[in-house]
Amino acid sequence: MKSLFLVLITMLSFQIDITAQATSNGHFLVEFEKFSPPSQALVKSFEGHIAEPFLAKDVNGVEHYLPSYKGKNVILWFWSTEDAIAIEQVGSMTLLQQRNENLKVIGFAKEPKAKVQEYLRQNPMDIDVIPNGEIFGQMAYGAELGNPRMFIIDEFGIIKVVLPVEAFADNSKLLVSLESILNGL
Repeated sequence: MKSLFLVLITMLSFQIDITAQATSNGHFLVEFEKFSPPSQALVKSFEGHIAEPFLAKDVNGVEHYLPSYKGKNVILWFWSTEDAIAIEQVGSMTLLQQRNENLKVIGFAKEPKAKVQEYLRQNPMDIDVIPNGEIFGQMAYGAELGNPRMFIIDEFGIIKVVLPVEAFADNSKLLVSLESILNGL
């Protein structure tokens, strides 16, 4: 019986779910169930540390230098134009950017510039997108965490929350969950 209980507990610890519940003061309480042990270790290695600075050009040739966004919260969103989960996130990321003037969302698309530009012609977005994001992400921002993944950085340049691919099993609560996290920064 103990063995069955331990197996059940272990299986439950591998499920990921974003839960948002309204509290009495109108704010949302956001809970992320625990990530798998390898992801937990990677997430902990980033959270609480200064974000790695970068200088990268988006698909329009505009340079983005992470330290220039101090004073704003920043979301680094690593995604692919071919990933159904990430494509579902596009609307949430665009709305998040529009609703929060103290937020900068930077998307790092996996694909090369020409392919990203073609995608954006057919699917306009209100966020800046940097091509070849997989190459960039492997160097500094935990490619092992999968795509899509997000790094939420506070106004002082500290990584506060890392969300690996495991966090996105249910995109229907993504916008509310991210807004709640940003309100807590």
